[in-house]
Amino acid sequence: MARTVSRATTLFAALAILLAACTGTTSGGPSGSGGGGAKAAYGGSVTFAMNSDISNMDPMLSGLFVDRHLMYAMYDSLVRVTPKGEIIPWLATKWTISADGKSYTFNLRTDVKYQDGTTFDAESAKWNLDRYRTTKESLRLGELAPIDTVTVVDPATLKVDLKAPSAPFLSVLVDRSGMMLSRKAVEAGGADFTRKAFKAGSGPFILTEAVKDDHYTFQKNPDWWGKASNGDKLPYLETVIIKPITDGDVRLTNVRTGQVQATNAVTGKDVPTVKSDSTLVYQEIAGIGYNSLVPNRAPGFIFNEKRYVQAVSYAMDRNELLNKGPAQGVGVVAYGPIAPSHFAYDASFKPFEKPDVAKAKQLVADVGKGPLKFELLVSSGDAATLQFAQLLQSQLAKADITMDIKTLLFNDIVALQQKHQQLGMTLIGWSGRIDPDGNVYDFNYTGRPNNDSAYSNKDVDALLDQTRTATDQAKRKDLFLKAQQTFVVDDPSRIFYSFNAAQLLTAKAIQGFSVFPDQLPRFETVWLQK
Repeated sequence: MARTVSRATTLFAALAILLAACTGTTSGGPSGSGGGGAKAAYGGSVTFAMNSDISNMDPMLSGLFVDRHLMYAMYDSLVRVTPKGEIIPWLATKWTISADGKSYTFNLRTDVKYQDGTTFDAESAKWNLDRYRTTKESLRLGELAPIDTVTVVDPATLKVDLKAPSAPFLSVLVDRSGMMLSRKAVEAGGADFTRKAFKAGSGPFILTEAVKDDHYTFQKNPDWWGKASNGDKLPYLETVIIKPITDGDVRLTNVRTGQVQATNAVTGKDVPTVKSDSTLVYQEIAGIGYNSLVPNRAPGFIFNEKRYVQAVSYAMDRNELLNKGPAQGVGVVAYGPIAPSHFAYDASFKPFEKPDVAKAKQLVADVGKGPLKFELLVSSGDAATLQFAQLLQSQLAKADITMDIKTLLFNDIVALQQKHQQLGMTLIGWSGRIDPDGNVYDFNYTGRPNNDSAYSNKDVDALLDQTRTATDQAKRKDLFLKAQQTFVVDDPSRIFYSFNAAQLLTAKAIQGFSVFPDQLPRFETVWLQK
């Protein structure tokens, strides 16, 4: 028997979503309309600070967390999530899954136009999915690899047939793989589209100005389809400005002086300060993103030798890095990529609970090529990042491992590691996905777009393939944990050391702003208290 998930025509606020979840129904749409019972007000402008500049506005080519700060304002996706991580309808009003789990039939909204005036329909949805999954340069290839065919049934109905059942399939449509763009705008934009995606989406805000390394300005989309639970037409804000500010101290100063009204990046040392500031509101929940060291395991590079990666991992004191480094205890120690909120998390998996300097030294000695020395690339412009690297450097020195710190722009580091050209390791994290597949598969499977360590292990590939086709959650967990033992301990792909906390810091006048586990801002329900 096919399974169908649908939504009511009215969009519910966060409370309604949670009530629906409790009663076994699924409803979707914007997650809030007010704060403390006050009536939401229209108008005004909010400036939001993120911790680095974007790399790309095209979901097909985007590989950075910060890119999505803009994308969630500009674009709608087929499905979305609640702050609890529950998948809800968005541009798709409902979907039916075949009994064998290989076919998804999506019923689409019929009242949506892109910001350039063109129509969103099944033909447009097909074009987007096919573009993401067939373009050679696409960073969505791995996420959408399970798709066999995409068929337009009628203007409001899309059918997606998979090569095999895929447990995480819906979860990837929440994000960039499910974002819908105007074909006309993409094709007209050409090479400039990646930095100037004007009027390309159907989302709540329209990009009107893009100044690299300075700011991105959005104006309200008066034709957006979203409504709040009380019937208010969304969005409330007239203008949203998103600014990249790399230095954590400067970012906070901007918030405290009112030049910026919100940010999702607060340095650990500053958390007690913002919590005690009566003019600010600080929210924090468990996140799903992790921080890691990415070695280059390609042939010809230092860390092609797995024992060197193991040695660095054994020499690290993860508790000290979390509690005495710039995080100052904000977050959770990590030993792998599966977060505590994931169903596949195993709290007993602590292979490097304490540093083992003797083990690290022995692993290097066993290689037989003398002391280990390597280069770590860290993002420039943030004192906290450099402080972390220096603390790690001192830990590794205890195991006679020399780590040279080199700073580069974040985007340049990402470009290097995507080409597998980093000489040693990079200090790069991942914002996380609601299904553990999104934290694991593409980073550890041979040849996948996000496999920046050039890692390849046939046993891991086989286990990860099975995590996608298994329908039983307990079976999927067992497969994930077997794979994790290999790519974390026995033949490491990268080194995981902490899970992020999802943060949101706002001025007191900001209302209707929820914090999500993925730490991405959603502006459609935000309003200013007069």
